[in-house]
Amino acid sequence: MKSKKDKLISSNVSGMPRYPFHPFLFGVYPILYQMAINISEVSFSYMYRPLFLSLAGVVVLLLLFRTVYRDWTKAALASSILLILFYSYGHAYIALKAITFDGLFIFRHRTLIPVWVGGAGLALWQIARKSVIRSTLTPMFNVAGLFLLVMPTYQLASYPFQSHLSQSAAEKDSRTLSLNVDDGSPDIYYIILDGYGRSDVLKQEFGFDNSDFLNSLKDLGFYVADCSQSNYAQTQISLASSLNFNYIDELGDQFVPGTNDRGVLAAFIKHSALRKSLEAAGYNTVAFATGFDWTQLDDADYYLSPQSNSSALNEFEYLLIDTTFARIIQDTRLGEQEAGTELYRERTLFALDKLDKLAYIKGPKFVFVHLVIPHPPFVFGPTGGPVEPVPAGTTKSAQTAMQYRDQAIYVSRRMKEIVPRIIANSGTPPIIVIQGDHGPTVPGTPQRRMKNLSTYYLPGSNAALYPTITPVNTFRVILNTYFGQNLEMLDDLSLYSSYDDPFRYRPIPNLCTKN
Repeated sequence: MKSKKDKLISSNVSGMPRYPFHPFLFGVYPILYQMAINISEVSFSYMYRPLFLSLAGVVVLLLLFRTVYRDWTKAALASSILLILFYSYGHAYIALKAITFDGLFIFRHRTLIPVWVGGAGLALWQIARKSVIRSTLTPMFNVAGLFLLVMPTYQLASYPFQSHLSQSAAEKDSRTLSLNVDDGSPDIYYIILDGYGRSDVLKQEFGFDNSDFLNSLKDLGFYVADCSQSNYAQTQISLASSLNFNYIDELGDQFVPGTNDRGVLAAFIKHSALRKSLEAAGYNTVAFATGFDWTQLDDADYYLSPQSNSSALNEFEYLLIDTTFARIIQDTRLGEQEAGTELYRERTLFALDKLDKLAYIKGPKFVFVHLVIPHPPFVFGPTGGPVEPVPAGTTKSAQTAMQYRDQAIYVSRRMKEIVPRIIANSGTPPIIVIQGDHGPTVPGTPQRRMKNLSTYYLPGSNAALYPTITPVNTFRVILNTYFGQNLEMLDDLSLYSSYDDPFRYRPIPNLCTKN
């Protein structure tokens, strides 16, 4: 006969049944949590494979420890403890790795691995030596697991509804203009170089003189706004503003200080007033994969992405690995580079290689290109090869500045090659805007963050442009000049905000004195 402790179902003091199902809760929670905090940036489907593998791992652990302990309760407890240790390792490593003592980094894999392995061994030994597992442990673990799941489950379940409301709000609040378009209407290229700073910032702060790049653009007929500043310090806010040619406060009453909800911004980017107006007038929209859901116009007429390998890891899986014990393998293989950096590299190269080869798309087109460069992650050296090693003793801030500079050098060279080919391959001279959504994100001041690259190729008319123009007026100029609109030019404001409180602004004056 089986003893009572060997039964899967037992009773607590109150007579309530207790099932040791907590391993399944601890197996899915880390995945649901990571997806909940990143749901606006990655595809919902990215978590399906990790969920399946994690649940399969739970089953394997339960069967293994049931064989060892001959007790389901002990098997469940051992499984949950190992799952907690496995999924917490990366979080602990990230939190502790910067701590130093007398110049030495204390918490590295060589010190944390023994702690985690020792803790796991001690826990399993304690479970084995106890003749009876206390009756309170299973209910406690069950309740803890259920409690943890409440918030991420709610966030994930409500996101599709909130996303639908956001899209409806964007479609309602963003206007559709009646544009004057004919067979000779120009293609429009809106090329965002994420975090690309103004020329004076690049030269003074990073030691990169990009005058060769800017002069090449000027030789083609570009106007370079020498005193440009961005309207906002964050990509989502900046693009939602420029693509709707208005300030965020005018797009809806939900953008108030104290709220951190960026969800509706994605809808204003994906279904902007510019895109709606151009498509209503007969333009095709062309967009590239970015890796960020809020700038991926995946419902565009032409959505271009590198051919995916179904067996390859996606961004979410890399991020998940980064927070688990499995990051040891990843760090050993790749070093401590950011999760999924090869995917950034692949998408960036794909867009750069295809950008001047879109002549096969007939009819006027609006080409939206968000290149996550020179913004981190740093995946390119100055010639496009791997990131170059930094000299020994280089501080973290100096390393970041060097790697930002190298990526700025590389993308400047590529754009210098690509832009003339776009113009040469176009039947009608195109409109091209190459812009930084904001300035450098590497450590610095709010003033530096707002100083962005801003260049315009407006065939036949640069008259409406001026040195201090900001992105909010970019398409007001273009729509007025080429499409028969009479939009009022807005004041050029630069409104800095922190990531934690994105809609509480600090005005940054433009002190540039260039003519």
